[in-house]
Amino acid sequence: MSTQTEHKPAVNRRQRAFRWARIAITIGAFGYIMQRVDPAEVVAAGRQLSAGAFFLAFGFVAFGFGLAIARWHALLKAYGAIDMPSWKRLGHLYLVGFFYNTYAPGGVGGDVVRGAAGREAFGDPGWASVTSGVAVVFIERVCGVAALLSIAAAAYLRWPLPGVQNLGFWAGLGLLASMAAVLGVAIAPRLAPYLPKGLGEPLRGLPRLRRLWPFVFALVLSFCIQGLNVLAGHAIMHSLSPEVALSESAVAMPVIAASAFFPLTVGGAGVREAAFATLYGAAGVAEPVAYAGSLSYWALQLLLGALGGLLNLLVPLSGYQRR
Repeated sequence: MSTQTEHKPAVNRRQRAFRWARIAITIGAFGYIMQRVDPAEVVAAGRQLSAGAFFLAFGFVAFGFGLAIARWHALLKAYGAIDMPSWKRLGHLYLVGFFYNTYAPGGVGGDVVRGAAGREAFGDPGWASVTSGVAVVFIERVCGVAALLSIAAAAYLRWPLPGVQNLGFWAGLGLLASMAAVLGVAIAPRLAPYLPKGLGEPLRGLPRLRRLWPFVFALVLSFCIQGLNVLAGHAIMHSLSPEVALSESAVAMPVIAASAFFPLTVGGAGVREAAFATLYGAAGVAEPVAYAGSLSYWALQLLLGALGGLLNLLVPLSGYQRR
């Protein structure tokens, strides 16, 4: 007992140290950016963003939220949920989860909250249902990332950005990886008995795919969601820099979206700005304009995440009535 008691403070200290390290890295990343460009130039560039473009981008992302909730519903059906939560409940969980993903470092904390809170779909109140709920959210992420990689790879292979070296190889590799990831999550539990114990044991914890067509529908929705994110980013960048083509945003935005998964900054901050500057810079966009676009896109995410946080304050998950 004493060993466990001593172990917990040590774990808490490491967690606090890692949290403060992430905050420090985020601040350092923005400090580096401010050394590269005059903040006044970024502010001046940001003023060129029209309100219409910002609200159009907001509409694209909000519609994508609706499709994401439908994707989650489809995957729960595909993996054998026996007591489906109401659409209102799923929407509540998704928005609160997005709040944690946006404001917590690493971009995945909300997925754990959402998966654990949605465990009632699998009936069993024990840990087995929690594992299934979290696993379905993980599979949802895999579908989303697969669509993201596929769009980025296909767009780059069709419309390569000038000045971006060796991305063609990585684009093709990403396309193959996305196909392998989708196939992997679909058949992983069936492969587990034939794999070495160290690799097969984690796969046994994934739920079995029970219904194929809801899974296929979820994949289609994933492509639609990522397409809407491309349109949202393009609406902002085209307003700031009218020469930006949709094909260039189709290459840039999926890669930029992946920056949110970078675990050492809050919400991918700093990494996202570097991705905007590099990828849109290859399309001829000035660095201050790219940073203004990045911060505008981040403001959009912060606004949507704040709505989820407000909802969680008004209706906490623990006090929510399912039906």
